[in-house]
Amino acid sequence: MSDNKWIFRKGNFVVMIEDDKETIIRKDENENVVDYIMYNNNEIYPIYLKGRKYILNGEEYEKYLSYLDKKILIGKSKLTIILGNKHLDVDRGDRVYVSRHSISIIYDNVTKVINNKGIASYFNFKGDYLGFIQSYGNIYRSSEGIIVSSKKGNIGICIDDAYLIGEFSGGLLILCGESLKQYYNTGWREIERNIDSEFFVNSNRNLFGILKNGKLYIFDNNFNKLFIFDNVTSFNFNFKRIYLVSNDGTVGIATLEDNYKPIKVINRNNSIQNPIILQVDENYSHSFNIKNGKMLDIKVVEDKKKIVLIEPFEYSKDSLEISAGNTFFSFMYTIPYTSQLPKIEFSNAKILAADEGGALIGNPDKNALLMFNIKYSIPTRSQITFTIEALSQIYKLTTMENYGKKSLKIPLTINNLKLSDVQVNVYAHVDDRLVASLEFLAPMEIVRKKANLNRNKIIIINNSVEKEVAIVKNEIFEWKELFEYPLEYKGILFGKVGEKIEVDGEKIIVRDGYDLVKIVKDNGNYIREYLLISIKNPIKSINAELKGDQLIIKLDMEPNIPFEIFYGPHSFRGISKEGNHIIFPIEPVYNSIKIRAYTQGFTWESQYDLVNIIKLSISMALSEAMAIKEVLSNFGIV
Repeated sequence: MSDNKWIFRKGNFVVMIEDDKETIIRKDENENVVDYIMYNNNEIYPIYLKGRKYILNGEEYEKYLSYLDKKILIGKSKLTIILGNKHLDVDRGDRVYVSRHSISIIYDNVTKVINNKGIASYFNFKGDYLGFIQSYGNIYRSSEGIIVSSKKGNIGICIDDAYLIGEFSGGLLILCGESLKQYYNTGWREIERNIDSEFFVNSNRNLFGILKNGKLYIFDNNFNKLFIFDNVTSFNFNFKRIYLVSNDGTVGIATLEDNYKPIKVINRNNSIQNPIILQVDENYSHSFNIKNGKMLDIKVVEDKKKIVLIEPFEYSKDSLEISAGNTFFSFMYTIPYTSQLPKIEFSNAKILAADEGGALIGNPDKNALLMFNIKYSIPTRSQITFTIEALSQIYKLTTMENYGKKSLKIPLTINNLKLSDVQVNVYAHVDDRLVASLEFLAPMEIVRKKANLNRNKIIIINNSVEKEVAIVKNEIFEWKELFEYPLEYKGILFGKVGEKIEVDGEKIIVRDGYDLVKIVKDNGNYIREYLLISIKNPIKSINAELKGDQLIIKLDMEPNIPFEIFYGPHSFRGISKEGNHIIFPIEPVYNSIKIRAYTQGFTWESQYDLVNIIKLSISMALSEAMAIKEVLSNFGIV
């Protein structure tokens, strides 16, 4: 319809998409809709199939043909033709022939031809009109199957439907049934078989194409195969371009140019300063791959070109194999290149090894230090990994700098101090590829402990062991002398449940049961374990009751615990048993009881307040006093 407005069929719906918004503009409940057509100022009409009849606007037709934008309904006596937005009604005739160029309606002695613009012409022959070529005139296939040129007469026979593909290399290309043939200089040549329809072959005067199984084969005028396009569902030609449509609806335009090069080499020398640089046509950069190299970056420049930076995998080879292309076309490209070679050099190599008992400061399991300088240049923009091997020990170093100098100091363990030299291997890898290596001998020097070196002493306590470590060291190595002594300590401690006790200067909460506590101090030089056993309060509960002028104290305690009770001037001492009852005379002026229990060296103290009992005692005394007063008043005593 327009660039931003489309109308199409989706099942029994007609859908309009305008400005990316989809709207249903017609819906038919009748499931027998076979198509929709549009004419009369863009009015939309359904075509129904009822039984064996096609219905349009209430009229019945026997047959319905749809060929590209041509819709033809064949009735008993007339044809209804919809061409674009045009509606034509013509007499039925004996036969209808449809091609992408026109519609032929064959009558008794004349053929009516309607072109794609809806303009009708009449010819005095009975047959299928194939088309017009300047040097051949009008070309048609007669009802007897003869191919006729108005200028050259009978030129061939085709018993199947025939389609004029076009003029080619001074002759004609005609599809006869499923066979593509060329007519040239009074003779015919079969070019290809098994072509499904005229939509799968096309040409201009110098090229022709055949579409099979999604592949489009392009030939020149000598029938040489030039190239192949992939993923093609339809195509067309003009003099300079090939128009392609892919399986997913992608539209492509192939321009035929002499000496066209989609890849241009900007820099073919790979060095530490610059990689290989290519300029690639944007249309061929979508599936750009390098078989023996790495794509570092892609930069977009003007004129739909892209700059591609490439690093070869091998610096000694002289060509890159590149595949490039797009949805429709791909090709292989070989690009010669040169490259600097990787270099690694070493200097000032030596190994310092401590004599017996010595160790490397900061690496107590190492006793030697490999030292050397390395100078390198590797033409890469990727990460470089240096692997250094000595005495079956491996050290790795990574860098993003592709050239430079480094001073290396590598810790080693050497068991045989009698070695004079040690073999050292250095390997350089780029993305897991070995690009350079070297091998050298490093002389070994023994560093001995001397009396005038710095000496320190460290005391280490580990439970019941005291260690004295004497350390002698220089700038690189240290030697340790170890002395051990037994050291007893009290490691089982008791404490009240819930209390905080101090253990080696640390506050520890006593938990119910027992707990193994580790005290670590002095950066691990002091370590001791303690078994902390909790002691529960043996006093479970205290109750008291008043009976007459006596206070009865009921004490629930763990058995066999020494205890004492204080109540005013009264006290009691004894050993607890099951059911402890202690009786004191009531002392109204005292309102609390204090109990002490003694177990495993700890004293537990509890207090019981008698406020309610004292109030009750006073209340009882007052009640008795009032009763006595009442009795005395009966005797006249006030």
